[in-house]
Amino acid sequence: MAERYRKSSGFLTFLKTKGRIWILLLGAVLGVALLLFGGLANEEEAVAQADGISAREVELLEYEVRVERELETLVESVAGVGDAEVMVTFENGYTVRYSKDASGGVATVGSGSREEAIFSTVVPPTVGGVGVVCRGGELAHVRETLTELISTALGIPSNRVYIVGK
Repeated sequence: MAERYRKSSGFLTFLKTKGRIWILLLGAVLGVALLLFGGLANEEEAVAQADGISAREVELLEYEVRVERELETLVESVAGVGDAEVMVTFENGYTVRYSKDASGGVATVGSGSREEAIFSTVVPPTVGGVGVVCRGGELAHVRETLTELISTALGIPSNRVYIVGK
């Protein structure tokens, strides 16, 4: 047992006498620094991905508001209609269509973990239905006119449009 203690003391003595303890300490400090900064890089990537997702959600909400405002303006321009409120629901979010390569697969750029697909178009969300509350919406001819107008403007079937009066 005493011999084992001497061997470990001998190693530390060897490091001290040869000036190599600084190398060991420097290695330990660098190891800790790499662990800390490696964790920060992963957190930054996660934040960037979260920002990308929230940016898409904000973009979708802005699109919804824009479509609703345009429909309100369109509906209020019809004779016999006033003070319209429009709600639009969507079936999905934006759809990305990717470019194809010569073999028919998805075309990519980059390599390894940095490889990314090349997209060619972004298709806006599909309208699921429209609800309109407006003055004059209780009249049958106004409901029929608005239903045809909205279904034609959005390219949706008329059974997905509901009109009611205020």
